[in-house]
Amino acid sequence: MKLNELILQGSEIVNELSKAIEDRRIGLKEVEERILEYVNRIGALMVEEVVEGVREPHYENRVYVEGQEAVFDQKRNLRFRNRFGGQTVRSRRCYKFLGERGGYYPLDELLGLDKCGGFSPLMTFLQVLFGSSRPFEESGELISEVLGFGVSATAVQRNTEEAGEQLDDNPFHVIDKHQRGRSCEVMIVEMDSTTSPQIHQEEGIRGRESLKQPTEWKMCHVGTIQKFGGGELDCEWSVARYGRLESFGLHLGRSGLAMGMEGAQKVVFLSDGLRANWQICFDHFPGAIQILDFYHASEHLGEFCRLFKNPEKGQQHYGRWYQMLLDGEVLQVMAEMRSTMEQLSNTEEGWGHCAYFKNNVERMKYQEYRDAGLPIGSGKVEGGCKYIVGKRFKGSGMRWKKQDNERVLRARMAKINRYLEPHYRPTPRSYTFTPAEKAA
Repeated sequence: MKLNELILQGSEIVNELSKAIEDRRIGLKEVEERILEYVNRIGALMVEEVVEGVREPHYENRVYVEGQEAVFDQKRNLRFRNRFGGQTVRSRRCYKFLGERGGYYPLDELLGLDKCGGFSPLMTFLQVLFGSSRPFEESGELISEVLGFGVSATAVQRNTEEAGEQLDDNPFHVIDKHQRGRSCEVMIVEMDSTTSPQIHQEEGIRGRESLKQPTEWKMCHVGTIQKFGGGELDCEWSVARYGRLESFGLHLGRSGLAMGMEGAQKVVFLSDGLRANWQICFDHFPGAIQILDFYHASEHLGEFCRLFKNPEKGQQHYGRWYQMLLDGEVLQVMAEMRSTMEQLSNTEEGWGHCAYFKNNVERMKYQEYRDAGLPIGSGKVEGGCKYIVGKRFKGSGMRWKKQDNERVLRARMAKINRYLEPHYRPTPRSYTFTPAEKAA
């Protein structure tokens, strides 16, 4: 049926549905479902006609795509499923690169379909949006319910993982370039780490057998960057990566620069007491005010107080020392802790907690930080660990292959930082019809 003929049916459908409601045969929910089905049919036909009406970008038999030579091979069908559930098919020109694998489809790039696997850009975006937020099977069910036609969990998984492989996470490319030139009163950088389950990988073991391998808990590093002005949050950015801490530190530092660290009047770096974390601060945020997360400090204090042979006395000390830490009296707390060593059940462990405070004493001026309106707790990044990693990757029964885990994490970060949708805007590569050296 042609588009014009289908549109003319609208009035008939409205009258039919109105009569059905009056006769109490259906309710408004059923009416909306029928209308959605009708609208989807119109939408699918419109997409089909739009795509059919777009001309090929060029018809030359030889083209140089960003310096690479490609020659016309033949015509092949472009086929994808659109947002309205329809299957759009159109013949388009295919070019083959000389001397290397791969092809060039000018029309695909013009339409923004070169980043999509069998679906339109909007459909692909929706699948990645859901797939980066929820389990794939649940995502497929929800998308199907909302759109009114079936989308499989396999399709959601494939498109989410492919998006993660394609996405550029270079901070200087994905963070708004205007951020770098915008000054702020305070930039607060927080970092922490958490774990998620990955399947142990053995060389040569693939398919179903690979899924039987034992689970390993792999470290994922998470960071947040916030800019404040006039006491109000101006903007924020989150980063997360598996792998070496040094590599994550470099990524976090580049994100800070792209967010405008050089224009910040004051930079604060907040973390736990891990020495490697402070090294990241020295390397990538020089001159920052270093603050030891108060929660970790109080946790060590609590562990020390639990060592008292007399538990009641330990609780009394904890209550008083906790308040003293808040008031910035860390040196006095340390002196009193050392004086009570003989009352502990394990003095070696007690000295270990004292050493923790000694190594971080310059980062524990909590009263001074509070007076300056600075945070003393890393609740933002700890919440990020739960939201970014825990919510998506640590569900009941979840186990991930390393590559899939990393790809979905990259897609998740694009969704959280709001640069996923721009990824699906058309970005055709530049081309010429003469070699670059001749054109010059």
